[in-house]
Amino acid sequence: MEIFVPIPPEGGEWVVTDTARELEKMLGAGASRIPWWKRPIRAVHVAHGDEPRRRPLRSVDAPWMGSHGLVVKPAARALLEPLFGSAAQYVPVRGTPYPKLDYVHVHKLADVLDENASDIHYFTPGRDIMDVARYMFRREVANAGPVFKLERMPRGSIFLRDDAVDAIHASGLTGFAFEKVWSST
Repeated sequence: MEIFVPIPPEGGEWVVTDTARELEKMLGAGASRIPWWKRPIRAVHVAHGDEPRRRPLRSVDAPWMGSHGLVVKPAARALLEPLFGSAAQYVPVRGTPYPKLDYVHVHKLADVLDENASDIHYFTPGRDIMDVARYMFRREVANAGPVFKLERMPRGSIFLRDDAVDAIHASGLTGFAFEKVWSST
């Protein structure tokens, strides 16, 4: 078994929240579903790179927003909904040129990180996890589901099992890129 995190795809478009408060609201939801979210996420579409030539970024099925969650167009949502099941909620995103765009809020938290074997950086004071330089998972990760967040890092990256990553890549959808962070072998 292998575990992956999303990374920005090369040359694909981005979507960013229009304020830091909007992003904080999204990340602060943690394991909660978002029934109180009465309005869409406000976002800005980024269609050009930041290098001097500002080349156009290509349109993709999953514009990049961050490793904390995916942003998807309808074709990608159609694939992810049955794949992720009840582990994720789909929240509308507005303010982009696309009429239908959703933020995939992963609210399934799993206590599967082997903190003693991992290389972890903690916030001080306390034991809240700031970053993980090397992940080691316990065998319970096999039961965490196809997508999850770490219980001690609900604002952090989403994690995907290899079967979920394989299904996404096999679909031919664009805008998805992943980095392997752990292997059981």
